[in-house]
Amino acid sequence: MNDISTSVGTDEIQDFLDVASKFLGKRGSVAFVRDLLTEEHDVAFDRECWEAQAQLGWTSIAIPESLGGAGYPWSTAGRLVQLCGENLVPEPILSTICLATPLLLAQGSEQAESILKGIGAGELIVAVVAPVGALQKDEVRAVKHGDVWKVSGSVSVFDVPGADLVLVPVTVADGYRWLAVDPYVLEPRGTRMLIDGHHSTTLDFDDVEVPAEKFVGPVLNAEETLAPILTVGAALVSAWLFGTAARAFSITVDYLKVRSQFGALIGSYQALQHRASRLYCELEVATSVVEAALSALDAGSSDAALLASAARARAGDLALRVTAEAIQLHGGIGMTHEADVGLYFKSARVANQFGGDHVFHRARAGSLLGIEGNSSQ
Repeated sequence: MNDISTSVGTDEIQDFLDVASKFLGKRGSVAFVRDLLTEEHDVAFDRECWEAQAQLGWTSIAIPESLGGAGYPWSTAGRLVQLCGENLVPEPILSTICLATPLLLAQGSEQAESILKGIGAGELIVAVVAPVGALQKDEVRAVKHGDVWKVSGSVSVFDVPGADLVLVPVTVADGYRWLAVDPYVLEPRGTRMLIDGHHSTTLDFDDVEVPAEKFVGPVLNAEETLAPILTVGAALVSAWLFGTAARAFSITVDYLKVRSQFGALIGSYQALQHRASRLYCELEVATSVVEAALSALDAGSSDAALLASAARARAGDLALRVTAEAIQLHGGIGMTHEADVGLYFKSARVANQFGGDHVFHRARAGSLLGIEGNSSQ
């Protein structure tokens, strides 16, 4: 299976990725995720491991050098995210690197730059309240009262408990603004563990008073508010989903080569070979689609939004199907807690909720192409 390539083939970038791969090989994330699903944990990731990842340059990978970051292109960030998807990294890569970083980079404010420096240094974990589809007007509303803003509403967010800040899109008089809040000031409630070990928590704003400096950017319309998430974020999440699908497929092919039934390796059965061959071909196509989206981001292409949604729609749909078929091809053992392939099945379904799901992005790609139709098809 081909990897998503980087647009800048320098020795420095390859060394960076090699070190990341070795780190992941030693870390054993899959076993950690299995433990998360076996025992109760207050936080669904390892903070010390996050700090180690920051020292390796993960958290600063796409942050400009002027802000203390590595300044690598988005395609390199995508390759790192793919590796994380392959290894089911439980740390908030999807929240902080895939969503928060491009969102903050787009704000162009001192507040956003300050948070980015904290992310790059590994000092801040930032979660993002990002809808699966479009923004819901007045879900959280902010009204100015003198020198402060009163915020009301209720939202759910991934990676709380654990995150230090949460970025929330709030409705203001002329549009929307991003607000950075400490989730623990809001007394999080209704925390639940999802099927892959992630946590999701409800945050209530009951006329909470916040100072103006908690806003991290200007007033935007709905499209502008979500643009960084639905373009850059979607392309990066696509890389994660591709990595998840590719690894689940690899595990399955290895299993087909060793599992015997009725005196023959099950991989010798033509029907199973055909199913595996079809998945292989679809993964090869997905490689090109995701790579094209990341390359478009590097180049600042006018087609970047379209290619990002196309990649997100394909990678999301493919990850769901590949991991489901992987369980079928494993047979009954694929449903057991001990089978790694089941963890990839669960991860794909949660990761598909980040940056807009595959159904939303299929419709968005159609809209960008001027095509109207049933997005569920």
